[in-house]
Amino acid sequence: MAAMKENTKAIFMYLKEHNGEQITAQEIAEALGLGVKSVVGSVNSFVKKEWAVRSDEVKVEGMDKPVKFISLTETGLAVDPDAE
Repeated sequence: MAAMKENTKAIFMYLKEHNGEQITAQEIAEALGLGVKSVVGSVNSFVKKEWAVRSDEVKVEGMDKPVKFISLTETGLAVDPDAE
């Protein structure tokens, strides 16, 4: 496995550190100072590798549109982001 790029690793570690929480791409972007599109791109790669999953759309009170929560899978939790 190739080493993760800095932003991808930051997103992965954020998900790992907040395992079990309901987290959206927007929340990750705000917490890390990244663009939502960058977060979505990284999350798409995690989903493709089966490291992460997205929930079905959920309507959250106070939000205009439904959101999808992101979480790491057991496989994703076992990944070492520093492995070459």
